[in-house]
Amino acid sequence: MEFGSQPTSMTPMSPPPGDLAALVSEEGSWVRQSLAHGDFEAWHFILHGSVGAAPTYVVVRPAPGGDPAAVARGVTTTVLREVRPSEAASLVRDNEHEVQKYPRAHQVDNLLASARRPSGPYLAALALRYERLAAAGDRSPVRRLVDITALPLGTVKSHLQLARRKGFLEAVGAKAGGRATEAAHRVLARAEEDAATGSTEDRS
Repeated sequence: MEFGSQPTSMTPMSPPPGDLAALVSEEGSWVRQSLAHGDFEAWHFILHGSVGAAPTYVVVRPAPGGDPAAVARGVTTTVLREVRPSEAASLVRDNEHEVQKYPRAHQVDNLLASARRPSGPYLAALALRYERLAAAGDRSPVRRLVDITALPLGTVKSHLQLARRKGFLEAVGAKAGGRATEAAHRVLARAEEDAATGSTEDRS
């Protein structure tokens, strides 16, 4: 994505580095924006429930690993022109909407990113992510799962078949795709409870 002549990127980052977290006492979300080809960064704080179209705080500072010569020139007008507070606020609102629509989105993504074997919670998460991709109209949900899990295509297909056999994913009439079952939701709920209590019980 580009704004003006400089490439930029927005990344939700909560919690932020400790020195930034100490700036505010309200509940909200932080977004990190890369500026000036990575020499500077802008941190946007958006208050939870805010109806405004802009962050409450924006902090611009040198980025770790930035070019010392560029940093020495300081936060110039050119750097400030890249700051996009409304884009950051929009990203947070979109993420909040996603969480409301898919309340287990973060849990699912974490399981898919960290699982090393097809456990029950992993297969249930795979079913929910597949359902979400299919519902969004993705034409290649299996290939998107390959990108998300960093697993080979054949492995992902095998895991989806296993999820179906375990009753975590079911067909929806004659429609393409599938739907995560109540069993999948129950397994993820138990996994969340286990994580909260520190239980290591295997629920595969």
